[in-house]
Amino acid sequence: MIKSPIKWAGGKARVMPQLLKHLPKADCLIEPFVGSGTVFMNTEYRHYVLCDSNLNLINFFRQLTGRPEDTISACRWVFSGGNNAEEFYKRRAEFNSLTQKADLDPDAALLHAAYFLYLNRHTYNGLYRENLKGEFNSPFGKYAAPYFPENEMRLFAEKANDTKAIFHHGDFRDSIPGTMRLAHDVVIYSDPPYIPASETANFTAYGKPFTLDDHRALVATLLDAHRQHGHRAVISNSDTPETREIYSAFKLHAFSVRRSVSAKSRDMAGEVIGVLRRDVGCNSGACGAWTSATEHLRPAAMWIEFDPAAGFDNGEPSDEHA
Repeated sequence: MIKSPIKWAGGKARVMPQLLKHLPKADCLIEPFVGSGTVFMNTEYRHYVLCDSNLNLINFFRQLTGRPEDTISACRWVFSGGNNAEEFYKRRAEFNSLTQKADLDPDAALLHAAYFLYLNRHTYNGLYRENLKGEFNSPFGKYAAPYFPENEMRLFAEKANDTKAIFHHGDFRDSIPGTMRLAHDVVIYSDPPYIPASETANFTAYGKPFTLDDHRALVATLLDAHRQHGHRAVISNSDTPETREIYSAFKLHAFSVRRSVSAKSRDMAGEVIGVLRRDVGCNSGACGAWTSATEHLRPAAMWIEFDPAAGFDNGEPSDEHA
């Protein structure tokens, strides 16, 4: 198992053996909820489109991929002498100050990425939490010796550059329609915030609730991508009655996994991996993309000279990257 450079709630390290059984072969994997990037690091697609609604996360990945040595050096500098509460809260405030600025110059964006990794490794379990103002407010984790993931950062940057990975900031409602025409032989893997198995098990992503209506909207978006372009879809979620009702268009494979987000939730929990059924209907001849036979249709220049550190922010990529 290749580890991500960051810790992240909902990371897929524990379920990768199950997930790999159900992720089909394709030319490109699109992840609307990339999170830690563990799925990216442990799969073998030729190309990746990695999306998330958390701009701070995407900025870290862009900086690491576009400027790996500078990013690693900046992260090492921020880590130095920072393992105490006073320095943690000082650096958290500096991180939030940079976050509130609309546009960051290259040096500020690099520093912001370094603060992001520092906070991720010094707060408890890498928990990312925001207040109503959009400020990161997770507390100091009191670790004896926080791990500096230099090797993991290098491996991430190397793979992202080798596969010409695209990093896109946006909600799934924007990221899936905005990226699904980038390639023809595509699998979309969605790992949204889990539907809570109980009221006390609810987890709020990035300070914003992900509602049942959001899950229904995700299903509608994935069905639209399949019907228009033939894209296959795989999802992960908790095994609840609501999950089975909302994701009824998917063939659900149930299994159990051990939780680790908090000390009070380390029991085994039911999860499902869902594969979109082939009989849901399609309005396009692109539905033939259930195999890799569409390889010859992929524009060869689509991935050439794309700057992974810059990515694209809204909708489709600019002409210079197309």
